[in-house]
Amino acid sequence: MKICRIVIFISSVLFALNMASCASRPPAPSVPETGPEFPKPKSPVPEPSPERMGRIILKVQKNFKTIDNYFILGEASEIIVKARLREGEEDYEITYDLHNAVSEGSVFKVDFLIEDIQSGSARRDVLLWTIEEDEAGILLSMDDDYQDVWEQYFDLFDRYQAKLTFFVTGRYGPFCSKALNRGHDIGYHTLNHLNLLKVSRKIFFEETLEGLNEFREAEIPLKAFAYPYGLWEPWMHLELFKSFAVIRGFGTTYRIYNGDAIKDSYISSKSIDNIIYKEDDAFKDAVTMMLRTAKFLGRILPLTTHTIADDAAWGIRPDRLEYLLQSAADLKLAFYRYSDF
Repeated sequence: MKICRIVIFISSVLFALNMASCASRPPAPSVPETGPEFPKPKSPVPEPSPERMGRIILKVQKNFKTIDNYFILGEASEIIVKARLREGEEDYEITYDLHNAVSEGSVFKVDFLIEDIQSGSARRDVLLWTIEEDEAGILLSMDDDYQDVWEQYFDLFDRYQAKLTFFVTGRYGPFCSKALNRGHDIGYHTLNHLNLLKVSRKIFFEETLEGLNEFREAEIPLKAFAYPYGLWEPWMHLELFKSFAVIRGFGTTYRIYNGDAIKDSYISSKSIDNIIYKEDDAFKDAVTMMLRTAKFLGRILPLTTHTIADDAAWGIRPDRLEYLLQSAADLKLAFYRYSDF
């Protein structure tokens, strides 16, 4: 009996010590019944089948004129023409190589790259772009007071059926009527070509509006106005739109418009002056891409220069002017005047 009591006593002591030890431990963390959640691995994006990619390529080739094409400017301000296309649940990006397009008569072979945005797969192919007459065109203008020089090139403009807008500085002169009789347009470029940001409001109105009656009495409509140096403040638009249908700015950035966006609007015109393009190759490359992009997208491209001379910084060389006119004619671009809007 003594042995049994001893065993029971020792067991009781051990049980008590074990319970005390458990009471001092922190409670075990609860484990959800479903277990811990881990991020699910992404299912791999399936590569498009050759048949599906082939269908997309065919769609681009047949419908590129109606696809939502657009352009962006690259890091070096180069023009890149692109499009986005959605087919089912897949998105595709198209990049057209207009710069290296090869022409055979009125048909261009245009390489393009099509990329599946989800999978990253890509294919190259070629489309045939036929040049046809449409609404795409250029708004070619010349600024300041070089009327005697401009008049010497009326025959060159006629040769390419080119119509221009001459934004004249100063008061009415006989050149304005001569230009209208040759089918060109006259816009207004202020009285003295002052920086309108640095004059009083009184001088602003004198520079922009005071001389209009003199022109209009001579039946020169003056429907468009161009800011000197392309400089303006928003309030100026509000005042000038009371007398002009279109207001034009000036800069070095490539912009294109549709006809509806030009009417009763402010637009910016791209400079093609000699000072912007020091080398002939740079000028020709830029003009080629600017004109092709406007034609491909069916838009209107405003371009501006000043005098016509070999050595003028703010002007265009005669051979460059003819290259521009010939290139526009080859692409069947329309020549618009600002009064057309």
